[in-house]
Amino acid sequence: MSAIVALVTDALRHKLAHHGVSSLTPVEWHLLHVSQFLDAIASDRLQRLLSDTPIAELNALADGLDAIRAPEAAAAIRAAIGGVGAANRPGEAAGRQAAIAAASGQLEVAVCSNRAQLEQRLLDYAFLQPELMTDPSV
Repeated sequence: MSAIVALVTDALRHKLAHHGVSSLTPVEWHLLHVSQFLDAIASDRLQRLLSDTPIAELNALADGLDAIRAPEAAAAIRAAIGGVGAANRPGEAAGRQAAIAAASGQLEVAVCSNRAQLEQRLLDYAFLQPELMTDPSV
C-alpha cells in the first residue's frame, strides 16, 4: 500500500480510537473501509479479510468503493459477499473455508491488478471532500 494511503488509514484509525465511532463522517468511513481493503490487497490478506469481516462491514466496503468511483471493485466485493454469505448459513460450516478461499481467489483476480488505480481513486476522493479540508484531526 502506498505511503500516502497508509497515512490516511493511520489518521482515521487514530481519530476512531481517540474520539469514537460517532466521530467519523460517512466520507471518513468510506476512506477507512477502502484503505483497509487496499492494505489487505497489499499484504496478501484478502482471504482473512473475507473470513473475519462481518457482512455489514463488507457491504460498507462495497459502498465505499462505489463512492470513490470504483464500481467494478464494488461489484467484485458484492459477489464475494454472496459466496461468504452462503457459506455462513447453518449447516455449511464444513464448506465455509473452501467457499471463502474461492471468493477470495475471484476477488483477487478482479481487483489486485487495479490496486494502483484504486489507490489513486481513493486519494482523489479524499482531496475532493470539502469536509476534510476543515477537520484538523485528519
